[in-house]
Amino acid sequence: MKIIYSVTVTFLLAICAQTLFADPLVYEGTEGPGVGKHIVFIANDHEYRSEETCPALARILAKHQGFRCTVLFGIDENGHIKPGDVPVPGMEALKEADLLVFFTRFMNLPDAQVDLLVDYFERGGPVVGMRTSTHAFNKQEGKWAKLNFTYDGDDYRGGLGEQIFGNTWHKERGQSHYGSNHVMGSRITAAAGAADHPILTGVGSIHAYSGAYKSQPPADATALLDVQVLNTFEPGDDINSDKPLVSAGWSRDFYIAPGGTKKDARVVYTSLGASEDLLDEDARRFLVNSSLWAGGWEDKITADLDVSIVGTYHPSPYNGKAFYRTGLQPADLAGWEGQIMPESAGVAGFDESTKSIPASMSRALKNRPALISWLTEKFPNFDPDLTQPAPKKKAKKQ
Repeated sequence: MKIIYSVTVTFLLAICAQTLFADPLVYEGTEGPGVGKHIVFIANDHEYRSEETCPALARILAKHQGFRCTVLFGIDENGHIKPGDVPVPGMEALKEADLLVFFTRFMNLPDAQVDLLVDYFERGGPVVGMRTSTHAFNKQEGKWAKLNFTYDGDDYRGGLGEQIFGNTWHKERGQSHYGSNHVMGSRITAAAGAADHPILTGVGSIHAYSGAYKSQPPADATALLDVQVLNTFEPGDDINSDKPLVSAGWSRDFYIAPGGTKKDARVVYTSLGASEDLLDEDARRFLVNSSLWAGGWEDKITADLDVSIVGTYHPSPYNGKAFYRTGLQPADLAGWEGQIMPESAGVAGFDESTKSIPASMSRALKNRPALISWLTEKFPNFDPDLTQPAPKKKAKKQ
């Protein structure tokens, strides 16, 4: 009985701790066109640092435009923000949301959380989706397995991504990689005939640091952006002529909710959105304008809207296993002046004993001298010139 009691108490304390520290991050705007309106962000991807992009964008929309912005993260058992593979508490905020900004990848959530997300779409709520949101769910089991990006049933083909945003991760009919991550940047410009769309008001050429996606938008979409792969990581005019223009974003006026019914609702999707992309003012302006248009507030869009960074922002490079910040609770990102992410955070893949790193991480550092300088200062034993040898491939059985 003592053992059972101890285990039970420990479990309950862990649940209580997770609930206590996982309260949603809220930025409360007090002045501007968004006063009285509520935007909910869901940040839960494995690679592109949505946990940095979303609070940075939420601060802009709250501080400069007056919205109430709630940011929901994937939260681990210790109450810490974790990119991907964990539940997203606080979905109840969607009940009163006027807009959803969605940046997820390969989620697998408890049914109770998915129920709240589904309810939002069933009531026809507008949505802005970034980057990997086209493949939002993977290995979801049970009643919401149809949301998986691999779902091939006629009732919801391509899962939530294809039915809401019009695309999924599928080479023949959806998306695939285009360019080279961490080596080549890309230039994003207005699609043909799209320059007069309200979303592109004041938006110039965007430089994206995230590798491009080759997207095939649905026939019902209005093209907004095209992407051109470069031969340089930083902005420049050296275009990769072997990679022609492909779509990088569009809008829609409807989607198919998980229940199978068509909903008249505004949708914006873009393949940009990795945390480093927000260093570009035009990228931020596009995302702010997209939020205003999707929410039905396009009359508030002007070419000179303030889209400046609020507080301090030093984004991490995208990587599935390293560089993301660790040991942080949502409350650590509260307020206007703090850094996203705080300097006190840990760095995945690094600690005091780190001397060398795998080749996959070295590739991400190659074009980022400022990051190398910061890491060597934070971890004195780290030598960026040392790379661990690639693991030997297992011989194939004959």
